[in-house]
Amino acid sequence: MKIKTFWMLFFKIIGIWLILSGLTLIPQFVTVFSFLGQQQNTGIAVIIFVIAISLLTVVVYLIILKLFVFNPGWIINKLKLERDFQEEKFDFNIALDSVLKIACIVVGALIIVDALPMMSKQLFTFIQQKNVFREDPEFGWLIFYSVKTFIGYLLMSNSKYIVKFIHKKTDNSDI
Repeated sequence: MKIKTFWMLFFKIIGIWLILSGLTLIPQFVTVFSFLGQQQNTGIAVIIFVIAISLLTVVVYLIILKLFVFNPGWIINKLKLERDFQEEKFDFNIALDSVLKIACIVVGALIIVDALPMMSKQLFTFIQQKNVFREDPEFGWLIFYSVKTFIGYLLMSNSKYIVKFIHKKTDNSDI
């Protein structure tokens, strides 16, 4: 494995992890917008500020996705990470696809380990209170953790297709 291939793999794994960790922002956006909708004296400046911050956050995550997952060669070149290595290759006999598949499975498992206990807690609380959907503000979190657990499962079970998608979107001439 070449030094550049190692760094590309490293940045792709970090990018996948950052994007999937960013899923927790979605319910926070919904909470903020619903809170602003309920307030009578919310000024237009506050609403514009919240929308601007939300859009900025989404743009940052899209840039992270583009650079880390689909174009890590640019980061490697800008940071000059290939310099100062005594050897040009690492002696690993593992294919890049296999490492990316393993990384997808590990990230999916981490997401499940993170979301499953919280989903169980929210489900238990919901059943204990026997509230209707509209009366329980915590029901949204139950849905969120259920979706997050499902995404972790999909990431683990479809790692082959995710790796194919990443390779299709990545310029393979850098590898």
